[in-house]
Amino acid sequence: MNKIYRNFSLTTKLATLFLFAALLPVVVLSYFVYVTKDMTSYWKLMVGIGGLMIGYTIAAVYFLRNLSNGIKLIEKAAMDLSLGKVTPNGHAGNVPELTLIVNKICQVQHDMEVKTQFAEQVKAGNLASDYTPSHEQDHLGKALIAIKENLKDINQEEQKRKWASESLAKFVQILQSAQNLNALSNDIIINLVRTINANQGAIFILGEQNDKPILDMQACYAFNRSKHLTQKIAPGEGLLGQAFLEKETVYLKDVPDKFIRITSGLGEANPRYVLIVPLKMNDDVVGIIELASFKEFTPHVIEFVEKMGESIAHSISSFRIAENTKKLLEESKAQTEEMRAQEEELRQNQEELQATQEAISRKYDMLFKQLGELNNQSKFDQLKSITFTKKRNIEYYFDIIRNQILTFAENAMVIEATNAFGAAFFNIDVNLPFEKFKEIEKDVKSYYERDFIPKLNEYVSAELKSAVYIPKDTRTLILQHQYISNNPHPTGSKSLLNYVQEGGAYSSVHASYHSIFRSFLEKFGYYDIFLIDAATGDMLYSVFKEVDFATNLFHGLYAETNFGKVVKQAVESTDKNFVRLIDFAPYDPSYHAPASFIATAIYDGDNKIGILVFQMPINKINQILTGNNKWREDGLGESGETFMIGSDYKLRSIARRLIEDMDGHLLQLKKLNYSNPTLQQIRKMQTSILMEEVRTEGIGDALKGNAGTSLEFNSSGEKILNAYAPLNIPDVQWVIASTMKEEEASLRIKNLREENL
Repeated sequence: MNKIYRNFSLTTKLATLFLFAALLPVVVLSYFVYVTKDMTSYWKLMVGIGGLMIGYTIAAVYFLRNLSNGIKLIEKAAMDLSLGKVTPNGHAGNVPELTLIVNKICQVQHDMEVKTQFAEQVKAGNLASDYTPSHEQDHLGKALIAIKENLKDINQEEQKRKWASESLAKFVQILQSAQNLNALSNDIIINLVRTINANQGAIFILGEQNDKPILDMQACYAFNRSKHLTQKIAPGEGLLGQAFLEKETVYLKDVPDKFIRITSGLGEANPRYVLIVPLKMNDDVVGIIELASFKEFTPHVIEFVEKMGESIAHSISSFRIAENTKKLLEESKAQTEEMRAQEEELRQNQEELQATQEAISRKYDMLFKQLGELNNQSKFDQLKSITFTKKRNIEYYFDIIRNQILTFAENAMVIEATNAFGAAFFNIDVNLPFEKFKEIEKDVKSYYERDFIPKLNEYVSAELKSAVYIPKDTRTLILQHQYISNNPHPTGSKSLLNYVQEGGAYSSVHASYHSIFRSFLEKFGYYDIFLIDAATGDMLYSVFKEVDFATNLFHGLYAETNFGKVVKQAVESTDKNFVRLIDFAPYDPSYHAPASFIATAIYDGDNKIGILVFQMPINKINQILTGNNKWREDGLGESGETFMIGSDYKLRSIARRLIEDMDGHLLQLKKLNYSNPTLQQIRKMQTSILMEEVRTEGIGDALKGNAGTSLEFNSSGEKILNAYAPLNIPDVQWVIASTMKEEEASLRIKNLREENL
């Protein structure tokens, strides 16, 4: 019965109620007649009740009709609201309460249509569109306004980032193309003043006057007119000198009168704003840039000038190093030209979507999906910018190394040193008395058994025996005894020994050239530098003095390593400009650590006398990729990183999590079924190179020579945003990629949605 009642319409239920109300008097009257037996009164009452029921029925029918029409109108308005249609205001019969309900529903429909139109404008990129909340409690409207404002902020930050990126790229070309320090200074100040729309600028470079440091103005530029002024400022003198000592940027908004004058053809005036930026390289200041303007310098412009200051400082330092090297060559005929090195970092900072407060129903899923797509696209653009900036930096750095090894091999000092080391090496007396030979052999063997093999076994999976590694050649034993086993300096510092008593002609040659080679290695961050005899394959010299020192690269223990292979390629080539880079491989003399080498030939006239080899600087390469471990400042957040991959899908750089959280990273690798020996090697060597694999569709596409972006899953099953590109580095097939977890990229959107649903 209850189920049947629930299926009746509201009108049927009310009609039934009215019917029962009308029949109630009849029932009462019938009971009265039954009790009193008075039929006369019964008919009179029946006539009265009949008239009353007719009037009652007419009133009930009229009321029910109006009520039914009003309910139908409310039902239609509610249905239109659910379908997103707009219903015009109307009257619900003569029931004012129902009319008020209908009009309120219509008002809600209108408000929702206005909000939807505003959201569509924001989606289309029209951030100039406006919306006024309909009332104080219009949380959805306020949330949409907040989203629009946040997108405007993101666009503004993107414009600043794009400006900084393009400006940095332009200055990279300027820094690369300058021929001398004066031209560099002039190009820098002209382009810097124009780029930041300043009115005047000057660059001061640290020099010497009467054996005292002095800041010398190299170039000045104002109102499209270069100035040729002479001005020298001592450290500590005035604001420029004080900024030099304190190594901090000075920004004046209330410039003292006559502090500096901006001049043009129309006259001169006192500027309102002055920016003084020290040119710092690490913790050393090599110069000062002073900029003046009638307009205020914005924070991103100041940050750009400071960032450029680091690059300019490196360039100035490179020119100074080249000048010092040239001077040393003229004095000793034994030095080389040094090439300038440059590293750039791009700092990006982007505001993400702010959280909103009011609940949003399921029909706004599409809006949040579109916001998520916009956010992901913004992150993709950011990752692409980071990837291509790092790509240019890495390619430029490897190009510098190639030019540097060619220039170094052509240097008169290197040619002279190769001849001198070769003559001394092959004149070593190998006909030793039996007792002396046994003493040397015992000392070298003791070093291998006591120091080298135990440490090497810590980094390999199978235990190695010292007998395999101990050299058999007498000349090799003599030199390893003098410079390794009998060297008073500990392992890792053997290069500190310059001269060996009773070392003969070789020791004298070593003392003449070793400090020069070691200084070059330390300045440019190479792991080691080698000289190989082109005819015999004997290693004549190395800076670091590992156990490959004085061995033969043609038929010795390390002939089949990547080191031996690149040496043979350089020997076999007839091209005087031959340079060959060989990919990373484990190298036992460096305790099985990944090692990469670059080699070129050394010619004395037309005679190939030797092979020059650099062991590549892993730390320098990793500094470029990680921004010196400043991922967050580069715009990569908490989970992003930039890395290099080889054709075997294995890393050629160190993973971010290994640096930040080694234990957590190794635990994650263990879950991915990495073997315990591999995990132990990663922990002990503190490197991911050649040990971790990144196999994604994006990396595969990059190895085919393509650049692009992808949204995919990594080996841990986490969805990532990925921007990738091939690296244009001769001799190797490497790619570069920047990634970020999709969860982090869309975190703000997710929080916003959860708070408003």
